[in-house]
Amino acid sequence: MKKIFKLMFLFTMLISLNAFATTELSKSEVNEIGKLPIFFGSGMKVLKAYKEDNFYLLRVNIQENIQELVLTADKKYLIAGKIYNVTSGEQVSIPNDVSILKDKEVLTYGTGNDVYYLFTDPECPYCKKFESYFDQIKNDVQFKIFFFPLSFHKNAIPLSKYVLSFKSNEDRVNALLNVTPTTKEFLSKKYTKVQDEALTNVIDAQMKLGEKLGVRGTPTLYDIHGKALSWVKVLERYGIEVK
Repeated sequence: MKKIFKLMFLFTMLISLNAFATTELSKSEVNEIGKLPIFFGSGMKVLKAYKEDNFYLLRVNIQENIQELVLTADKKYLIAGKIYNVTSGEQVSIPNDVSILKDKEVLTYGTGNDVYYLFTDPECPYCKKFESYFDQIKNDVQFKIFFFPLSFHKNAIPLSKYVLSFKSNEDRVNALLNVTPTTKEFLSKKYTKVQDEALTNVIDAQMKLGEKLGVRGTPTLYDIHGKALSWVKVLERYGIEVK
């Protein structure tokens, strides 16, 4: 394991590209990369790989933790870090298979034509910041929303259950946008054992979807092609500057 991490330099790569050429490698090519000494017998499994002129972008399962790593074109160095397009400022990442999310969202916000998949945590301050701009883009976007409560937010799961306890999409949207850990209705909410188990099962299923896509924090946003997006950059598309 020491050998693995000696070769995994933690830094952020900046690349000057107008577009990321997402040429997906075949299964046999992925298997060849998996035979490199750093992967073979290490417990790391290469799931998917894309080739660009200067590097390979890999999706790797590391002890049940999905990560994206960079392999240099000469296959000599494996790099743990993020790659950004210095022209657009957007992160370069492997497209995700968002087909697994079809019809599994717990609520939908907006009536626009631009569809996005959003993993959120009701106690996440960045999620709440993002949500504060929703009203300005409600006619342009359609957010398919999934819950991904983070373990270090002690109220995230209870808040998620509270939102899910409402039946209609409208009521769930209203609850998501307005509930806080100090909301009186939230604090007084009670569930039967059956209700609590059902809500827990829904959240667990949502978490598993996020884990399959490699979600590690919130808000995590994807377009319909599975490209990971910055919520700040998405708002900029609609002429909104985050303050």
